[in-house]
Amino acid sequence: MKHLIFSLSLFLSLTARTQVFHIPDTSALLVKTTSQSPAHWYIEVVSDISTDTVLRWKATHYDNVPVEWQISIDDQTTFHSNVQVGDSGDFNLLANQPFATKLIIGAMLNGTPGHGICYFDVYDPDNPAVVQAISYEFIVTPSTNGIADLNDDSFLEWKNGMLLVKNGREAEFEVYDLAGKIVVKNKLTNALKISDLLKDQTLLIKVKLEDKVAMIKIYN
Repeated sequence: MKHLIFSLSLFLSLTARTQVFHIPDTSALLVKTTSQSPAHWYIEVVSDISTDTVLRWKATHYDNVPVEWQISIDDQTTFHSNVQVGDSGDFNLLANQPFATKLIIGAMLNGTPGHGICYFDVYDPDNPAVVQAISYEFIVTPSTNGIADLNDDSFLEWKNGMLLVKNGREAEFEVYDLAGKIVVKNKLTNALKISDLLKDQTLLIKVKLEDKVAMIKIYN
């Protein structure tokens, strides 16, 4: 009898820890100008079970987000305005539907450029130990001058169809399409061969070297 009770308890414990969702892409990049307000995009949450469930998002921290920006979250259950660090909300994750649930972030820019990141945790409130962290990165430049205002590409050079880091140093390369989906993620290298990237579309290349960040838009 004790063995049966132990086995049942173990089964219930393992069942309780089963993850009911996953997030295919945990980060989104928004490259906007101050005239494109509110700036908004989404991250998709996918159900791993056949029944609807309730999840929770929580704003964990913001990095370098200007105080003039007003952050909102539309979790497709409720629209939340003026979201502060520590705020949270429950939303319905629907199963057996053709489209994933979207967590849509928005930022009223109020004419203010900046480069900030908003971080959130997503989890089942009945199983808070299973958490996925997501992030939304905003690069917002003045509408008159475009992306160059936050761009420092002095450490890069073009040669024979390659984007090179000068002096052979390694930097972190990320490539996004215009929808904010990552094409190349966190690649540490000293060169990027452009012909290896997706063809016939506009791409954004983000290169980070120490405290320098370059954003380059190309059509491949």
